[in-house]
Amino acid sequence: MLRLFLLVLCLSSKPAAADQWLPLGDQELSVAPGSALDFSQLVEVGPAGKHGWAKVLEDGHIGFERRSIPQRFLIASMGFSKLNGGLPDKAGSERLVQELKRTGYNMVRLHQLDAHLMTGRSKDFDFDPEQFDRLHYLLAQLKEAGIYWITDGLTSNNAAWGDVRPHRWVKKHHAKMDVLTKSEGFAHWATLVERLWGTKNPYTGSAPLQDPAMLGMILVNEGTVGFLAALEGNYPDNLGPLFRDWLKDRYRNNAALRAAWGGELKAKESVDGVMEVPATVRGRGPRNADFARFVSDLERKSYKAMEAHVRKLGFKGLTTAFDNWPHFGADITRTAVQWVDMHAYHAEASAHGQPGSKISQLSVHDNAASYIRGLTTTRQWGKPFTVTEYGQPFWNRWRHESAALMPAVAAHQDWDAISQYAETPVQFDYGPSPFTRMQAIYPFNVGADPIARGAERLAALLFLRGDVATAKGRIHLHLDAERALTHSAGWERAPESLSKLAFVSAVGLDFRSDPVKNLKREVSFEMTTGRSIWSGKLDTALTRSGLGSGDSPLAVLRDADIIEASNRTRLDAGVFESDTGEVVFNNQTKQIEVLTAKTVALVLRGGSATTGPLTVKDASGPALFALSALDNQPIAKSKRLLLWVLTDAINSGMKFKDDERTAIKTLGGFPPQVQTVSATLKIATEGDAKLKAWPLSLSGARRQAVSLVPVPGAIELRLDTSKLRDGPALFFEIAAE
Repeated sequence: MLRLFLLVLCLSSKPAAADQWLPLGDQELSVAPGSALDFSQLVEVGPAGKHGWAKVLEDGHIGFERRSIPQRFLIASMGFSKLNGGLPDKAGSERLVQELKRTGYNMVRLHQLDAHLMTGRSKDFDFDPEQFDRLHYLLAQLKEAGIYWITDGLTSNNAAWGDVRPHRWVKKHHAKMDVLTKSEGFAHWATLVERLWGTKNPYTGSAPLQDPAMLGMILVNEGTVGFLAALEGNYPDNLGPLFRDWLKDRYRNNAALRAAWGGELKAKESVDGVMEVPATVRGRGPRNADFARFVSDLERKSYKAMEAHVRKLGFKGLTTAFDNWPHFGADITRTAVQWVDMHAYHAEASAHGQPGSKISQLSVHDNAASYIRGLTTTRQWGKPFTVTEYGQPFWNRWRHESAALMPAVAAHQDWDAISQYAETPVQFDYGPSPFTRMQAIYPFNVGADPIARGAERLAALLFLRGDVATAKGRIHLHLDAERALTHSAGWERAPESLSKLAFVSAVGLDFRSDPVKNLKREVSFEMTTGRSIWSGKLDTALTRSGLGSGDSPLAVLRDADIIEASNRTRLDAGVFESDTGEVVFNNQTKQIEVLTAKTVALVLRGGSATTGPLTVKDASGPALFALSALDNQPIAKSKRLLLWVLTDAINSGMKFKDDERTAIKTLGGFPPQVQTVSATLKIATEGDAKLKAWPLSLSGARRQAVSLVPVPGAIELRLDTSKLRDGPALFFEIAAE
């Protein structure tokens, strides 16, 4: 007969100060094989590409030619530069790939390679030969290990032009706009792709873009016209003649154009002469609406031309482009792409890790995780959806929030791949390094940041392993492209009252001309009714679910049997519960709860809370507490558990200009300082196994075991992360002896 025990993990008998910081005692970060942090079992045995080329399945997910079941990917983002050591040598590549696999990554995104390979080069397309060879060796090692890759066709605005000084980030060329607007710009892009990805890899025997291990290509990274113009503050003048020609095709003559534009057509303008681009990037009115139509046509035409080029070179994988900007205009452009990829952040540093750089210290609770909502409302039903850049990056003190929320939402939405953006996804140690970006935690240095490292472990289980169940329902946000462009020139986005439904059920855009015919547990909301702000009140004109109407979006979901009457969601109050009941995002209490059979997580500001088998009592400060079964058993029956305790981390010697820690005065360096925390944790388990607990190093090595003291109906472990013998620990292993 099973007996019920409570495992009580006390992280303090005396509360630790909430602002106490201690250095990590870890030096070695490489994952120990077989340890509780070795997630290599989540990566399918290689080689990558053995199932044939990636394809879009009938359900809109990513599958393969010879295996038509959906495949998810946890992506390691890699951006090489001289500041982080560049591409490693052969031994370094072998070690890197081993570390990626043990972290649970089954895909990498190769980013900024054009800039890196052209650093210091005087001639166009003259890639650094040593680094180019190292790239090919790395690709071969990834393939052998079963790790797929996606690439950027173009990342840097300086592309592969030579003699760019003093560095590759200086504003000299405009490659992203040129590929859309100039024949010579397209030719440069085409040559770059052919030489970078079409050159035969001597270690695999085939060009990367002819290798099915290359799952997808982002043809141009972040290249929407609106985004590029917003960065510059205006639209480039060279769009004027192209706009004029487009207007002539649409209106034929000035009289027709004047009838459409009225007083907006200036006396000097003509479809046969000069035509000005809009004076402001986000303007409205007839000129802006037509310009938005022109841009959408231009972007879709350019995408088709770029895709045709890579197909001619032999690439049979997936293609995409225009991977940021969550506005309707960009959404309309993305109707042309094979898969939708997007980027979004909660906060970004103003000047990376330089003195004076600033970052917001807002929590995801302060804006109902706006960045995540912005992602969910750009997904398009019927297409794969990936997020190759997201983050709540260092030194935002609340970044442990996204560690639980983002992968939980991604799994619930049933996305295809996610990637916490990083220049360096793994780091081998905290020892001395000649490379600046390997000497301290920097924004997007996931490998060095203990909190971001911990987040990737949780993402591997919540998302890649699939611990969080997919949504019961589907919400179609119907968008009429022509109405959207006419009303706001495409500058609107999904309204708050609808985007917040992403925390309740699966959300996606629907461009069908007739979105009425939905299946069971599917509803549609019309977003282009001519109203500038969606009212929050529904009537038959605003809902086309065919399942009745109600006085709120939640009423529609209840009518469709997507949520039950007991669902705790209150949109206006900022309280959200998923339709599965597994994820709760509570902006009032500042708590996040994830409750699944194999993983539970609690994110709280301190105090006490319970979700399923996990109770946190008297937490001394903000923290994420999570628990996962490592033996594929429900938590209650597991004989091997991994516990996360994530708070905040900064560099030793790091100083700020203000009390809120928004502006850097001095970045500091290794070892990281971790904010300590105390709490009492209770874990309900079944069985009579004698469990033991060990703090873990960041490599997964067990430290000195902590004695468990039997108490009535429970096992008690008295610990304080500020008092552990070898310094603070972010992970604990709880296992049967």
